[in-house]
Amino acid sequence: MSSQTNTEFAENKPHLQVLTGLRGWAALWVLIFHVYETSQQGHVIFPVGTWNIDLTPFFSLGWSGVQIFFVLSGFLLSLPFAQWQAGLREKPNLKRYLFRRAVRVFPAYYFQLAVLLGVAYLLGQANPIANMESFLRHLLILFVPPPIGMDPINSVWWTLPIEFMFYLALPFLAGLINPRRLLLLLVFMLTSMWLWRAGTILYTGPGNFLMSSQLPGSMDSFGMGMLGAMLHVNKNIVSTWLSRHHNLIAMAGLAILLLCLYWMHYGWLDYWNHSLIFYTWTTVYSFAAILVVIAGINSNRLIGWLFGNSAIVFAGVVSYSIYLWHVPLLRWLAEIGVFNALQGSRLFLLLLVTTVGTIFVASGSYALIERPFIRMRR
Repeated sequence: MSSQTNTEFAENKPHLQVLTGLRGWAALWVLIFHVYETSQQGHVIFPVGTWNIDLTPFFSLGWSGVQIFFVLSGFLLSLPFAQWQAGLREKPNLKRYLFRRAVRVFPAYYFQLAVLLGVAYLLGQANPIANMESFLRHLLILFVPPPIGMDPINSVWWTLPIEFMFYLALPFLAGLINPRRLLLLLVFMLTSMWLWRAGTILYTGPGNFLMSSQLPGSMDSFGMGMLGAMLHVNKNIVSTWLSRHHNLIAMAGLAILLLCLYWMHYGWLDYWNHSLIFYTWTTVYSFAAILVVIAGINSNRLIGWLFGNSAIVFAGVVSYSIYLWHVPLLRWLAEIGVFNALQGSRLFLLLLVTTVGTIFVASGSYALIERPFIRMRR
């Protein structure tokens, strides 16, 4: 997933290194969510004196790291288009843009697909891809609702076509990344999301997660990233307040993120229906995420401390491979039954082993597959 952001931009600019760390946290948070599900842990309560603090949302809602990925993709990929709209550079070369996107996404994905199929063959297991039609859909990342698409053999792959659809749409939306079209950008991203989500419930019924998340159902998250890129590029014209008050912005972003977690934790039963939370939660959450991004690129110390330290930045560098590999590794750990005898500490032991193992595998995948293609596309 981390591949879907403009990696070289973040890594070449020291003051944007925090975004690499934020990407790393997003990947690790998705990992934490899947470990929590596998461990079958109930509530996670942390006692502080006479208080019992419910930390369950930090584990059960780790899937929201995907929304952070979407916001980061919208922000980083929109920067050159925002600079073009501001007259600071020439129009980005679309062929080069699409080539770089494809080269960044597909090699690591195809490598993992080959490994998963090869391991299944060597272990004498049934082929996880039933026929040639399914194989072609995997090659084309058609992990969209039927009849066009199908479920992937690695569950996290469902986000790849959503990201790639945004890549294809962004050049056509570049004209909106302009201060003079700020209102139009907001109207477009919110209206398209609302109409799509309402349509999915109307035609497929409530609870269709995959259909509701397709573009433009996730346009609010990508759109918040586009909005942030426009404000950042034009900060001397329209957003000097943002750079001068980054402490307030950082606290507001983190506070809204926290409130969103507990809002979803207690309002989950209303989600995927015609409800306030269904139509506004990702928007509010993405708004908070872009506030954190803006504070980070303006050198806010708190955000820098959280997401700019060397450990989390390293996780950000290999975040795409972390995202790809943690589910297969976790599935293997669950199948061999090492943790079946564990009770109260199962969640944390499984989290430790999965995290260490995933980072080890992800580091190898990054060094052998991702990095050579990153150098080639540069």
